[in-house]
Amino acid sequence: MRTNNFLRLNVGFLLKEGVGYSREFQFGEPHAQVADDLDVTNLRGRVRLTRTPQGLYANGQIAGDVRAECGRCLEEVSQPLTARIAELFIYPPEHAARGEAVVGEEGFINLAPIVREDMLLSAPMQALCRDDCKGLCPQCGANRNTETCACTDETSDPRLAALKSLLEK
Repeated sequence: MRTNNFLRLNVGFLLKEGVGYSREFQFGEPHAQVADDLDVTNLRGRVRLTRTPQGLYANGQIAGDVRAECGRCLEEVSQPLTARIAELFIYPPEHAARGEAVVGEEGFINLAPIVREDMLLSAPMQALCRDDCKGLCPQCGANRNTETCACTDETSDPRLAALKSLLEK
């Protein structure tokens, strides 16, 4: 698996160009570790870097798939994620405010933190293997997508027995 070094770009040559000059970078990695907590397969996309008076403006999109667990049946699922990049990298770095993205003195930028953040934020709260996933039986734990169980769906809470008798009248 390739680490996130491919998201670290040498942009020193762009800093020597005039304002408005741009260059497109394409990405295609079968397996990549964007960060310690984000392994992506089929990572692909493109980012255009444009020289501005303040530094370099990065604009583009990177997509890929991550392994996740279905929130209903607990089966492994491939979850597509997308990172949209629209970031100004300040150059020279001493002109940047604290926390802003900068072009390093050595002429490199690192897209990995931006890609990681946006991909994790674009992930759904619960991944699903499919929209009509039936999930697990709450009584026996059987996967209702692949097997049927003899459990009854009706469960009664003994604390609500008095209320149930009112419904029967």
